[in-house]
Amino acid sequence: MQAAEPPAIVVPSAQDDDIIEVVATRPDQAQKIDRRTYRVKETPHSVQADSLQLLRGLPAVTITPDDQILLLGAAGVTILVDDRPVHGDPIQYLRTLHGGDIERIEIITNPSAQYSAQGTGGIINFVLKQKQSEGLTGSGSAEASSIGHFKATSSVKTKKGKWTYELQLQGRAGRYAQSTYHKLRTIGADPSNPTINTEDGGGSARSSNGYVSGKVTYELDSKTNISVETFGGGGINDSRNDIEFAGLTPDFASFSEVQRPGGSAAFLGSQVSFDHKGKTDGETLKGSATIFGNPRDNQHLFDETSDGDAYSKRQLNQSNFANANVDWVHPIGKDRILSLGAGLEMENHDRQYIFSSVGGTGLFGPDADESFSSVQRKTSAYATFQKTFGNWVVMPGIRMERLDRTIKSPGFPTSKVTRTNLFPTFHLEHPLSKSLNLTLSYSKRFDLPYIDSLRPFPVFLGALAIENGNPDLRDQSTDAYELNLHYSRRKLELGLIIYDRETDRVWNWSYFVNANGLNVSSLINAGHKSDRGAEFDVSTPLFKRLKGTASINLFSSRVTIDPVNSDDFDESFRYTGNATIEWRGKDRPKRPGDIAQLHLTYESPLRSFQIRRDSQYSLNLSWTHSFSRSASMTVSVDGIGSTKYSHRLIAPTVQEFYERRDRNPVFEFKLTKTLGAPN
Repeated sequence: MQAAEPPAIVVPSAQDDDIIEVVATRPDQAQKIDRRTYRVKETPHSVQADSLQLLRGLPAVTITPDDQILLLGAAGVTILVDDRPVHGDPIQYLRTLHGGDIERIEIITNPSAQYSAQGTGGIINFVLKQKQSEGLTGSGSAEASSIGHFKATSSVKTKKGKWTYELQLQGRAGRYAQSTYHKLRTIGADPSNPTINTEDGGGSARSSNGYVSGKVTYELDSKTNISVETFGGGGINDSRNDIEFAGLTPDFASFSEVQRPGGSAAFLGSQVSFDHKGKTDGETLKGSATIFGNPRDNQHLFDETSDGDAYSKRQLNQSNFANANVDWVHPIGKDRILSLGAGLEMENHDRQYIFSSVGGTGLFGPDADESFSSVQRKTSAYATFQKTFGNWVVMPGIRMERLDRTIKSPGFPTSKVTRTNLFPTFHLEHPLSKSLNLTLSYSKRFDLPYIDSLRPFPVFLGALAIENGNPDLRDQSTDAYELNLHYSRRKLELGLIIYDRETDRVWNWSYFVNANGLNVSSLINAGHKSDRGAEFDVSTPLFKRLKGTASINLFSSRVTIDPVNSDDFDESFRYTGNATIEWRGKDRPKRPGDIAQLHLTYESPLRSFQIRRDSQYSLNLSWTHSFSRSASMTVSVDGIGSTKYSHRLIAPTVQEFYERRDRNPVFEFKLTKTLGAPN
C-alpha cells in the first residue's frame, strides 16, 4: 500500500482463461483503501466482452434482467469513467465499452470524501487504457431481441503522433416493453361499506434514440494531456395502454380508458479535461469543465374514457448544467497520500405543464397551465489523508458542500434552500494474514430530490390517479458503516461485508383518496429508516472450465409504516441473492473457446412504508461463440421465471393489489466485432 513501492499483483483465483484479477497495488496510481480493484486481463474473451458482461463476473455486483446495476443489493449506483460521470445513458454507454478498452474496474461500496456526497448506492469506476500505439482500434455490435428491439453500437479510436481521436455511436429502436397488469382496489375509511373495482390494462412501449460523441486528445508531454469532447443525442418514444375498469360494488360505474403517452428529447454538451502525472509515482492532477443542456424535451399524454371524458397533458422541459472540478493526489514519501479537490456545479430547470380537459362528465376538472423554475448551485471542497502505521492504514476525509436552490412558480410561494454541510469519512485497513484483509469504513452521504418531485401543484397520472408535488421535500441523509473482510487464497476468493445504514428524512410515497374518489400520491419525508445487513460473496472454480460466482445479501430493516397518521414502525428481515455459473470451452489456435453463462437473481418479499412487495426471481442464459479472435456471436434468453411483479398497497383510505406480467422470456441475438490489437 506504499505509493513508492514496485507494483505487486495478487492473483489468488486467476486461471489461464480468467479475464479479471484482484489488484493489491498498481503502477502510476496511488492505491487508496476505499475500493476493491480488478484488473481486466488482455485476453480474446475480455476484448470482446462488454462492460455489463464483465460486471456479472464480479462479487458484490448484481445485474438485474433489465440491466439495472446493484451494489450490496441496493440500486442508485453511480457509474464513472476515469472518475468522471458518463454522458447520456450509462447502461447504453457500457454496452459500447469492451474489455479491450478497460485497464481496471474499481468497486466502491462506501465512498470516501473524494466523491460527491450525493448518492447512497455506491460507485463503480471504469479506468480506461491510454492508447500507446499508432493505428486504429475499436469495436462494434448489433443486437436484436424477440420483443422487437434493436440496438447498434460502435466505438473507434486512432492515434497519430501526439493526437488521439475517438468516436462513439449508439442507436436503438423498436419495442422495449410489453406487459399486462391487474389491480383490485378498495376505497373508503369504513371497511363495512367500501367501494371496490378492478382495473385490467396492457400495452407496449416503443422508442428510437441515438447518441454520438467525438473526442480529441493531445499529449503536451509524456505525462500530460488535454482532451476536448463534444456529445449529443436525442430520441422519440410512444406507447399505448388499454384499460378496463369494472365495478364490483354498485357505487362504481364501469368504464374503459385509452392512454397514449409519448415524447421527444434532444441534448448537447461539451467537456474539456486535463490530466497530468507528477514526478512521483502516483501523483496526479486532474481537472475538467462541462456544459450540458437539453434544448428540447417535450412529453405528452392523451387519455380518453368511454364516458366521453378526455384530457391531454403536455410537459415542456428545459435544463442546463455546468460544472468544473479539480483533483490532486500527492503521495508523500512511501506511506502517505494527500488528496485535495474542489468543484462547482450549476443547473437551471424550467418546467411547464399544460392540461386540457374535454367534455363528458367533467371528471378531470378545469384546464390549467402551470409552470415552475429551479436555479441551483453547489460548491464543494474535500481533503483525504492516507497514512500507514506498520500494518495499519488509515484514511480520514472531510467534504464540505454548500447548496443554494430557489424554486419559483406563479401563484405559489417561492421556495429557497441554503445549506452548508460537512460530510466526514473514515477508512481503515489492516491485513489479518497473507490471505485475509480487514477494512472498516464510515461515510455520511445524502440524496437530493428529483426536480419534478418539488413542483407545487398536482398532475394527472390517469383517469383515477393524481400525483402531488412537494416543494417542502427535504434531502434524505445516510450514515453508512461497513466492515469488510476479503479472503484470497489460490483459486478461492471470499468476501464478507457487514453494514449499517441509518437514513434520516427517508423518502416514501403517501397515498389517500380525495373527495372525488381519485387516488392521490405524494412523495414525503417519512422519518427514520435503519438498514442493517451483511453480504457474503464467493468466486471459485467449480470444475475444470467451470467457474461460479455468488453473493447473498441479508437485510434487517426498521421503517415507519404511516408517519402521517401514526408512529408505528415495521421491522422485517429479507434477503436477496444472485449467482453466476460460467463454462469456458477450450481455446482453438485461431479463436477463443465458447462461453456459456447461467445467471440467477432472487429477491425476498419487501415492505416499504405503505407498500408490501412480493418476492421475485429471474433466470437468464447466454452462450457466446467466437468466429475468430475479433468476431463473436452471443445468444441469450432473459427473464426466465420473472413472469410477474406484484405488490399490495395498504393505506388508511385505499387498499390495492397490483400484479404486472411482462412479456417473458426475451430472446436476444448479438454480433460483436473488434478492430486492431488491444493497447
